[in-house]
Parts: sequence; C-alpha cells; structure tokens
Amino acid sequence: MPRSSPSTEQARRFVAGLVIVVALGIAAALALPLPGQKMGAVLVDDAAGLMDEEQRAHVAEYHGFLLEDHDIDYRVVTLEDSGDISLFAVERFEEFGVGQASQTGRGLMLVIDASRDEVRLEVGYALEGAFPDAFVAYIEERQMVPFFGVRRVADGILAASELIIARAQRAKQHAGLESEPAMTGSGGGGATAGAGLGAGPGVGLGAGPSEAPGRPTRSGFEAGATPRETLARYFDAMDRRNGDPSLPLYTPQTRRMLEGWVMTPAQMDNLVATYRTCRGEPTLRDEARGLAVIRYPPAARACAPFFFERSPDGWQLDLTMMQRALRFGRSNAWRFDLSVAHPYGFAFEDWRFDDKGFPRP
Repeated sequence: MPRSSPSTEQARRFVAGLVIVVALGIAAALALPLPGQKMGAVLVDDAAGLMDEEQRAHVAEYHGFLLEDHDIDYRVVTLEDSGDISLFAVERFEEFGVGQASQTGRGLMLVIDASRDEVRLEVGYALEGAFPDAFVAYIEERQMVPFFGVRRVADGILAASELIIARAQRAKQHAGLESEPAMTGSGGGGATAGAGLGAGPGVGLGAGPSEAPGRPTRSGFEAGATPRETLARYFDAMDRRNGDPSLPLYTPQTRRMLEGWVMTPAQMDNLVATYRTCRGEPTLRDEARGLAVIRYPPAARACAPFFFERSPDGWQLDLTMMQRALRFGRSNAWRFDLSVAHPYGFAFEDWRFDDKGFPRP
C-alpha cells in the first residue's frame, strides 16, 4: 500500500545532452502507448503541453527501450495543477498501474506540475533499493532542472533517463536490482524539487559537494604536453564540476561550441564515474597532421574514444569532432556515425565496425 502522506534529473551527443528541438507548438496532450503492450498503458501524457509532438514521441520511444532493455516501466505526466504533487504522484502511480508492464514490477513515474513549477520522480517498491530518495533528488536538481531552466523539457527528461540507465547498469553489476522484491505499486519513494521552468540557464547549477567555493578557475586546466596529460586535466575539471567552456585544454572550436551547451553537474559526475573504470590503450598519433586519439577496448562499450589536436600551447581536446562523429545507443554504448567523415580514422584502421558503426572485438 502507498503511504497516505508522502514526504514532501541530461543526453546524447557527448557530455552536453540531446538536441531535439523542433518547436511545433502543439499544446494538446498526446497519449503514447507502450510499444508491444496490449494493455492501454501510456508512456507520455503531456497535458501541460511542455513538449512538441516529436519530442513526446522521442521520449516515449526511449522509455520503451528502457522497458525492453532494463525492465523499467517509466511514465511521464505533465499537468497544470496537481494540488499536492506528492499525493498526486502516488495516486496516479496506482491508477495507471505503473510497474505492471515490467516483468519484475519496476516502475517510475515523473510528474511535472507547470503552474506550481514542481517536479517529482515517484519510485516503485521494486526500485527503491537502487533509486533511493537522495539519488532521485540528485538527478532532478542536477540533471533535469538545468535543462528545464532553458525550456528544454524533453532534453532534461531524456538526459535524466540516461542517468537512470547508467544507475541500473551499475546496480545490476552488483546485484542491487536483482535482489529487490518484484512487486508493483509505489511505497511513496521519490523526491520533489522545484522545476525551474524557464528560470534561466544557471538554474540547478549551484555548487555541490565536489565543487570548490567561488567561480570556476582556468588555472591548472591548460593543454598538456601529451594527450594523456590533457585528458587527465579534463577529468579533473569534470570531477571538480568545472563546466567553464573557455578552459584552455579545449580547442578553440570546442570552446565556441560549449558556449551554447547545457553542461550539468550530473553529466560531469557521470562522465567521471564511467571513465574511472575504463582502461585506455596507448595513445595513437598522426604526427604529420598533429592529431591524436586515446581509445579503449571495443568491449568497453560505454568508454568512447577521445580526440586531440596539437597546438602551440599543447595537446587540446577536440570535443567538436567527437560531437559530430560519435553517437550513443539505447544502453549508452558508443558508435561512429558512418555518414560523417572525420580525420581521426587513422586510429581505428585495425578495428572492425558493424553496419551501424558499433565497434566489434
């Protein structure tokens, strides 16, 4: 049974989230059924009209993959006034049968109240062990809300979904999810946060536990004498949640690109957590063109390669070409976009790729 009074976070190209803004201006609610489900379940119910039709369809498709690949039944509901968002979330969780589409009863429901400017991620019993309230509040405030601040609601939802996938993968490796009881229904687990809809690009980006007080600094983040030194400084910047787009370890074109991106604290944290387990291969260089690549074994599917360009100041990180050439699959596995020509192919001549661009051992 749910509690009677429940206590009152981006994703895709590289580290700065999805870009799927089409602005069709459709305000009517669109109910999108679960793929392959006979029941009348709804993945996305956007009554508040916070997304356009294409964005709603993309969220529904991605959450369909989440159900298929990770057995998590994840619904999204937006509305104008919930009254009490915590109570509303518990009641609708039960009414919609969230978790029933999952073979093991794993259910999540995201509620966004537009008029009250609140967001709540409700967690079912079977996921409470892997998604405690502290983690839920973290992805709301540190991943969703920064996107919501610039009215990129769909991007914020999808970016948070990628963190949910990463969390599920890590929990599964430690048998965290497998040990949870398979039952539907919400025990009131979850967290409520201010949504910050349209509040501006800085919302949700305040200092956190890993950040030094004061403004980010460029000192100590210069281009290194080797690509590996530059990469170490980049990871250090991410670990410190230093999202300054003007860091000198970036190429000039990367700095220009990052000026218009939303880089959230949760994205930086997740990048550090992911690469902490990755073992890089020896650096590969094209000395004539001043290019270098640090890659990881093909089996390390979440560990995408890094591209570097030599400059008078040292080896700089080329995120621009990475953003163009790399894509990520539904379980955060990287691949090359085979339609994009890039100068770093010299580092992969001994690898085999399938017809979708995924590397094969």
